[in-house]
Amino acid sequence: MLRFHVRRDDLKRLWQPTPDGWSAGRSRLNPLRHPALEEVASRGPGRFLLTVRERCAGTPPDLPSRGVGVAVSVPEWDRALAAALAWPLQSMTVVVRAGDDGGSPGALDVHCGLWGTGSLYAAAEGEELHADWDPSRLYHLLARDCLDPLRAAAFLAWSETPYSRRTLLRDLWLLTAGSRGTWPTGGNPAQPLSVTYPPPVNLPRTGRTAPGADVPHAFWRALGASMRRWVGSGGAADGAPTAYELSGGLDSSLVAACAATLTGRPPRTYGLTMPGEQRAGQRVRRAELIDRFGAVDTTRALAADPLLSPGGARAHARGVVPWEECYHESVGALFRTAAADGVRSLFTGFGGDELCAPHPHDKLTGPGDGPTGNGPTGNGPTGNGPTGNGPTGIGPAGNGPMSTSPGPDPVPGHLSRTAKELLHDTTADQESAFDLAPRGHVADSAIESVTSGSALYLRHGIWPIHPLCTPELARLCRRLPGEWRSGRTVQRELLTAIGLPAIGRPGGTDDFSPAMVTALRGPARPLLTDLFTAPLLADTRLIDQRVLLSRYLAWADGGPGHEMEFYSAAILELTLRSVEASRREHAL
Repeated sequence: MLRFHVRRDDLKRLWQPTPDGWSAGRSRLNPLRHPALEEVASRGPGRFLLTVRERCAGTPPDLPSRGVGVAVSVPEWDRALAAALAWPLQSMTVVVRAGDDGGSPGALDVHCGLWGTGSLYAAAEGEELHADWDPSRLYHLLARDCLDPLRAAAFLAWSETPYSRRTLLRDLWLLTAGSRGTWPTGGNPAQPLSVTYPPPVNLPRTGRTAPGADVPHAFWRALGASMRRWVGSGGAADGAPTAYELSGGLDSSLVAACAATLTGRPPRTYGLTMPGEQRAGQRVRRAELIDRFGAVDTTRALAADPLLSPGGARAHARGVVPWEECYHESVGALFRTAAADGVRSLFTGFGGDELCAPHPHDKLTGPGDGPTGNGPTGNGPTGNGPTGNGPTGIGPAGNGPMSTSPGPDPVPGHLSRTAKELLHDTTADQESAFDLAPRGHVADSAIESVTSGSALYLRHGIWPIHPLCTPELARLCRRLPGEWRSGRTVQRELLTAIGLPAIGRPGGTDDFSPAMVTALRGPARPLLTDLFTAPLLADTRLIDQRVLLSRYLAWADGGPGHEMEFYSAAILELTLRSVEASRREHAL
């Protein structure tokens, strides 16, 4: 939602508006200027705040922030801060306190909203703090040996990035949902930035439904109430061109259908189409929604932009972020199409899988409840069914070490003994070992997918909106008895009731993993062979380079193995090379 570069000796200076944000001395605060967002600033005695927030329907407008020149009183400033922190949608609030004449050095705090969209990454360098919604723009600040050994081992083993304030790139911090970042922290050179987690959320217990209760209709009402925040007058999707991702699965279809019902307008939809024999079933499901609501639809074949295709930015090790969308090339091409059509906001189905996730005491009896079906870990390129979180029906790789891994198990044979020992040592207490963020209103895997996916949207000028990640919808589904969550019965019954039975009760499941296999064995093979011949990863002592190369070449010829273990090694190697390239470019 913003980016900034702040110097410690500028904390005491007066912040002034500029054409692209605010400045004090050589320090800059640059909010993301987007039709879905608004900014409000307030200046008080020795203090300044800037909040960038998602526009929310039904909230009173604030005075315009640009051009503020008169300081308000301390009580007025305190009220402005309280209002900023209570904003009902995503927000990012920067607070600068100048210190005092007694020698207090002043400090900068960043308060993150609860939604995860447009999350902020930060890195401290000496007397300066840099932060950005695009983590690759901070790579020049990282050391060559920037991998966190434990997190890198987990990524190589399971394609997972635990949702934590600490990323797998050492010294690159993530300000997680609801957290507070503070800088400086009292002169501690080992930890110049402090990120404080919010307290864990107490989740509601499973309840009982009243006799004759219309549970699907209750879900529909809650979804509609959530979506009015964005589609209502003054909301983030009001006015600017808006569209809906559509895979033909449960989640994206529910969102598009609800939006069409609320607005009374045919939705504009975008999606990637399945390769091979699965295309026919997906076409039937997508056509059902398009015909029912008169959607104006645009599709692009997933196979048109193969993963890690030669000539792409990732293949050239430019700005590679390991936790982003696996099918980066295909999704990016679809976003470019939408942006060229003038689309500024895209609704997604992120979080839908997790709404009906099984509770520990549930019996896994319904389709999609198991660890490789449509349950809470079905966001990666394997294990996804027609649940439809986005244009492909999948999301960024990895849902954290606490979930069932969608990748290889046991760990790949090319991991070193050091890597295996690191992972073994975490089995007793993964929460502490990975410094996991506390439980929030929605499932960790949902907020992780939202966070991981944000930058790819924003690079194309598109603001993503995730109505299935609202706290009230999560609470409702958490309260539902197991029979309504099992097999995602509540969503399937609802889709059937609104005239979408083919989507609600599909004849099969979708699997995008063949597209990854085809790409890694075909057009991306020269790239991976080169990457694994002389990898920077070898310096980490987490892999055996010769074993990795031989195993990949055997798998590429049709031998045993799992595509994700080779994708994860390749994307982590490309990340290291991206860091190296960024460091070289900034050194010139």
